[in-house]
Amino acid sequence: MTHRKLLLILLVAGLVSAVCIGQAFSQEGRRDRRGDRTDAQTAEQRAERMEQWRARAAERMREGLGATEEEWEVLSPLVEQVQTLSRQLRAGAMAAGGRWGGPRPDSDDEDEADAPPLTDIEAAAQALRELADSDTATDEELEEAMEALRTAKAAVETELTAAQDALRDEVTVRQEAQLVLMGLLD
Repeated sequence: MTHRKLLLILLVAGLVSAVCIGQAFSQEGRRDRRGDRTDAQTAEQRAERMEQWRARAAERMREGLGATEEEWEVLSPLVEQVQTLSRQLRAGAMAAGGRWGGPRPDSDDEDEADAPPLTDIEAAAQALRELADSDTATDEELEEAMEALRTAKAAVETELTAAQDALRDEVTVRQEAQLVLMGLLD
């Protein structure tokens, strides 16, 4: 075998090895990003990253409002209350239970045990979804379930209005304008 052929074979083998190694690392990275890892450390890391994200978002909001640290201590719980109630209304409009697009799975895994309890809106939406999917549900049962969902939404809307009023009472006009632009106040 000539020196040139040997060099060509080694070069091809090296390129094939590099491609295989690169692909293996790429697949491992995709698995990690998809969340295929299920160990407790990964769940803790996700929780920590979420907490860091919330802290950064709160700091950006504080800066956007031009609030001092002392003002933010008063405003922060009010803002969080408005955000929580707004999320409940949006989730109730889009979900028929605790997960987007359907009821929570019937499992006893760790994620389900850590899941927050259903809100009144989610519970009413889940009950309505189950009735709507049932071939045996009567019109009266469906009407009652729809009324229960409407009542749950109205209660949260009332609570949201009160929370928005409490927040509005604590902010300056400029801060209120920012909160209107952020969608937290009407």
